[in-house]
Parts: sequence; structure tokens; C-alpha cells
Amino acid sequence: MGLARGHRFSVSFEDAFPGGALAVSEVEAALERQSPQDRSRGVPARQRTDAVTGLPVWRLLVSDPVPARPSEASVTVEVLAEEKPELPEPVAGMTVAVREVRFTGLTAEARLGGQGDFRYVTYVYRARGIESASAGRSGSRSSAKAASGEGR
Repeated sequence: MGLARGHRFSVSFEDAFPGGALAVSEVEAALERQSPQDRSRGVPARQRTDAVTGLPVWRLLVSDPVPARPSEASVTVEVLAEEKPELPEPVAGMTVAVREVRFTGLTAEARLGGQGDFRYVTYVYRARGIESASAGRSGSRSSAKAASGEGR
């Protein structure tokens, strides 16, 4: 028994971000890597598409206010969507634009990080959408999972 490399596990938002998630950057297009020759010739970088879904990849930096380890205090989440996802309004009273967010259709893919003797398991988080954190506060955690079909 084995899982294919790159297998994506469905994960509930509450399991991945038990303390919630704070978007600390704007949503931006994830760009393909460019060769030095293309860069020097001024060839514009193209937006990446997801190999599994074929959808354009957008990314944003998210802060986890209650990380399991300090190295997990911030993570980049990839959002797979045809159109650029819109973020909710910033939290009032903050000096920088911080937004409380929830991710829908969240998956995690295990990857090996680090190098040499300092290897560790890390995760690539992908979502199908972004919504305001208040959208997920109605109802209990288990009923929210059942209503969204997550955790199955």
C-alpha cells in the first residue's frame, strides 16, 4: 500500500488552522520560474497553473496566531481559482492590513523540507476559495464540517 507522490489530503480549516488564520499579504499570482535568459530578454513571467486541476494559482501569506511550532507561524497558501480571489475587509484598528480569513476546499500535501541532516516534513496548503472568518463562526465545528462536506 502506498500513496502517490504529491497526494493531496482533504483537511478541515479547523484542523489546519486551529487558532484561525490572518492574511498578512495581498493575493498575488504565483508565477512560473524563469530562466536567466528569459529574464534578461525581458520576457514576462507567466502565471502558474495547478497540475491537477488546471486552474490558475494565486498565493498569499497567512499568519497562524497559535502555531504548533514557531517555524509554522506563517505559511503561504495557494488558492486555485479562475479569477483573483477577493479578501475580506481588514481588521479595524490595525496599523497594517490584516484580515481574518477561512479557506474553503482546503488540502495539504506533505513535502520534505530542509537539507542534509536537517530534513523535516512540511506541507503545501491549497484552497479552492477564501472567505471571511466570520462566515465559519456560525454553528459548531462539527456541524460546519458536515455542512461543507469537509473531513470526508
